[in-house]
Amino acid sequence: MNTKRLLILSDQHFPYQHPNYFEWIKKLKDHISPTMILASGDLVDFHAISQHLHSTELPNIKFEIKDAIKCIKKLRKIFPTPMPILWGNHDIRIQRLAEKSFIPNSFLKDINEILEIDKKWKWTWHNKLILQLPNKTKVFFTHHFKSSVLSSSKELGMSYVCSHQHTKASIEYWSSPTSLNFAMIVGSSINPKSEAFKYGKNFIKRPIISVGAIINNQPVIYAMPLNDRGEWTGTI
Repeated sequence: MNTKRLLILSDQHFPYQHPNYFEWIKKLKDHISPTMILASGDLVDFHAISQHLHSTELPNIKFEIKDAIKCIKKLRKIFPTPMPILWGNHDIRIQRLAEKSFIPNSFLKDINEILEIDKKWKWTWHNKLILQLPNKTKVFFTHHFKSSVLSSSKELGMSYVCSHQHTKASIEYWSSPTSLNFAMIVGSSINPKSEAFKYGKNFIKRPIISVGAIINNQPVIYAMPLNDRGEWTGTI
């Protein structure tokens, strides 16, 4: 895998992504010219089968998946390359629902089949990944993390990249006698105005629409520039 210019997508929650997501991500692709794409979890939302309260204003699971598939196909057009995807807590909602109903995994369709991800796309799902950068340092990737991504990075003894927290995008550094390491939270790509996220409308903290990248061994966060209406300004 060529990690020289790695673009890290995260928390799209298809089909409830930011309305300008695809235009923005395409412009970022042209700007970064990534050599590799990684999706850091919660590619889809599966809101309709959430164990939490969900909105009656949104489609049932059948139509939600249909809408998510349309989004996935748009993403595929922008990135027609192999892409590892990390399992997010939303991505596994079908499996969790099956477990609660005592339905074995062998009775379930593969998620790529559910989402119409063709085998030739080479989109593969992982609980965790360790990638080596051009300078030979290693980076650990998961969707979730403990209470502190910095502490988790120190426990692992290597750089660490995760997502999951919609309201935080950050890069922190720590060093040892032999290495300089970073801990990155990527951010999210959701539409805060969607009914799927109405639980957070009264929160003080607001979602940060952003992606991560590691370019020439250096971590970077690209936050979507927004106007006062929450719309993308068209810039990077």
